[in-house]
Amino acid sequence: VTERQYSEEATFWRNVLHRIIKIILYLTSGNTALRGHEHKNKYNPEQLDGEGNFMRSVRLLADYDPTMNELLKDEQKKIKYFSWKIQNELIELIASSTRNFLCEEIRHSQCFSIIMDSTQDITKLNQVSIVIRYVVISHNELNISVKESFLGFFVIEKHGAQDYEELITDILLKFNIDINKCRGQGYDGASVMSGIYSGVQKRLKDKVPTASYIHCCAHNLNLVISDAAKISQKVVSFFENIQAVFNFFSVSAPRWAYLAFGNDEYKKFKLKVLKKVCPTRWESRHESINALKLRFIDVLKALTNI
Repeated sequence: VTERQYSEEATFWRNVLHRIIKIILYLTSGNTALRGHEHKNKYNPEQLDGEGNFMRSVRLLADYDPTMNELLKDEQKKIKYFSWKIQNELIELIASSTRNFLCEEIRHSQCFSIIMDSTQDITKLNQVSIVIRYVVISHNELNISVKESFLGFFVIEKHGAQDYEELITDILLKFNIDINKCRGQGYDGASVMSGIYSGVQKRLKDKVPTASYIHCCAHNLNLVISDAAKISQKVVSFFENIQAVFNFFSVSAPRWAYLAFGNDEYKKFKLKVLKKVCPTRWESRHESINALKLRFIDVLKALTNI
């Protein structure tokens, strides 16, 4: 292989990666799934079923771009960089680069606040989201803006105040963010977070006295609305009945299946399933009412026939 051929080959693959990264950025920035229900990574114009948005975007670009067209049509090129593993690696590299840029901004800021919340994912793992709120000042000091940057989701196994405190300090240390610049911390009102004697906010404030604690405004509003609604016995009974209907069907697989698949309309239109009323999620009440409203006739038929 001559030096010229080597240079041309390197340029070709550099251009391929550049286009693949652009496709991934385009899809992920719109929260669009890359893969289909089958992990196809070979170009076959006769078998397009199961292809995801990534391969469709590649084929569309190949119609107008010589580089991608050559990559698809040249059977001698066994390496295509279409593998889902390659996609995930590139996404991770892009995320890491973006996070490094954001952390650099935070490090240059004079102060910042921590916003943290946690919830269980579908696998029952507790995922903690950490957001940093900080001030960005331009070089000429004419433009000042407040930014909130998401650092990521982090799995936590134990749920004690010490565990959350250690997670915060470890993340800040990992990204080389000076904890002494922390001026605020925002969590929900759970005792493990807001406790004045041994909560997360107290533990962090012992390290950084200037880190004032602010109870999450959205969580506060939810508590106010929930407590206000409890004044009316009719409202309390209404949501108790909605939860009772959900419990009646959800505790029994045959009942749930009868409600879900017992009529052709459900199969045709994929109607919503019933939702439970969750006391800690302020949107759950709206979701549960809406689901029951859409399935009200089906629920009546199911209760009549069971």
